[in-house]
Amino acid sequence: MPLFLRVGALILFLLSVGYSIYAYFSPYVTKENRKEEIETTTQSTLSPVTSEDWGIILGAPYAVFNEHAINDYTPDTAEDNGLSSAWGIKNRQDLLQQLFWLIVDGHSTDYYAMRDNVIHMTKQDFDTLLSRIEKSQWGETEKQEILWQYKMMYHNTNNIQNVDYLAWDYVRFSMLCLEGARLKYITAEEAKAWTRMLAPRLRKTYTSWADLWNQLFLTRWFWSAQDTQWTSSQSDYLAIVDNLLQDKNSPANMINWNALLSATDTMSFAEAIASLELEDENGVVASVDELNNIIQSHLSTTGLK
Repeated sequence: MPLFLRVGALILFLLSVGYSIYAYFSPYVTKENRKEEIETTTQSTLSPVTSEDWGIILGAPYAVFNEHAINDYTPDTAEDNGLSSAWGIKNRQDLLQQLFWLIVDGHSTDYYAMRDNVIHMTKQDFDTLLSRIEKSQWGETEKQEILWQYKMMYHNTNNIQNVDYLAWDYVRFSMLCLEGARLKYITAEEAKAWTRMLAPRLRKTYTSWADLWNQLFLTRWFWSAQDTQWTSSQSDYLAIVDNLLQDKNSPANMINWNALLSATDTMSFAEAIASLELEDENGVVASVDELNNIIQSHLSTTGLK
């Protein structure tokens, strides 16, 4: 992938599924009164859906967490829900940059590389790696997060080596599309089309809504790296997923994972990204066709088992 299209990824230079996923997260068990509250919230956010909403359903746990309907694209008023504070998104261009990053890089690229780096390491080599990280110039907080992640990966805690991390990027892509549409940064049609284009690769990688969300929140646990700002909400998300998988009116039970979808064309997204005027190392602005080829290459199922 051309280096000029890495739009902000953090690179680490040092080199089955049942309804309940609580078993993976024994520290994150929601109290009964909170579970009841979350169940009520989940039920209040369930609205009729069609297969056209398939891509938006990916981000359903986030919609429930933010207490709005799963497919409410155009409310009269909408909360920011952390787009500006957590993502730096304040307009359409900001949103497009983050969406493109999630497709071409995201966090999953780093996590796959980290796994491949440590999976066959000897204990001596791993200790040397940890020592190099400890002596690095990173800030102390970032350093401790990276050390924790490497240790979790090396020891395969929560079976993290066998997780497909892609869900972490693609589900957040879906979440940003819905929240962006609600804030009128993109249209409802764009949100539906852009999230639908994720379907082929996601369906090749995951077997069901349950499988997707299970691996999503395993990766979220890994990403959060014990930061209480994020780990404090993990149990709520797990309870939300349980509710979404069990409620008969949930989109996860109304729309089949393998439902027939309309076209999953990428050109609309490429045309939008072209407005960012991304340049190569020679200062040449990438064309729509060039961007479309890059997007398609990342969404391709070629080579996937």
